Amino acid sequence: MSNDQQLTHCRQLIRKCNILVLATSGEEGIHTSLMAYASSADCSEIYMVSSRNSRKWQNLSRNPRVSLLIDDRDGKLSDRRHEIMALTVKGTFVPVNDDAERERIKSAIAETVPAIADAFSGPENSIIRIKADSFQLLNGPQNSFYIDLF
Repeated sequence: MSNDQQLTHCRQLIRKCNILVLATSGEEGIHTSLMAYASSADCSEIYMVSSRNSRKWQNLSRNPRVSLLIDDRDGKLSDRRHEIMALTVKGTFVPVNDDAERERIKSAIAETVPAIADAFSGPENSIIRIKADSFQLLNGPQNSFYIDLF
């Protein structure tokens, strides 16, 4: 399979799902969070919303390197486990400082995951933007490939 085909599979999984696990690292070690998300059109950026008072936000402020896990295990755990796809995204937290960009990202998140649109209402909440550095896709129990995006 070519790199373009592999990248297409990664993008399809990112667009298909809307929940991921965010892993951050801080003084107390690794912290994981189940998060709703949206992505940029080319899937090079992943967007989430969080309180700036949260442990994940504190960790991101100290160490911007993260790992994300996106998978399609829903409905496949009992008899279709061999079909589960799991994508690990290594990336970097990049703050969103531009108001127009912030509004564009908020719209993307509200469209993809309407249930969390209210999360923007508090002044303590902000956008987590992750710039993807690499993708590693596990397709079933034995087929794996890695793509370095830079």
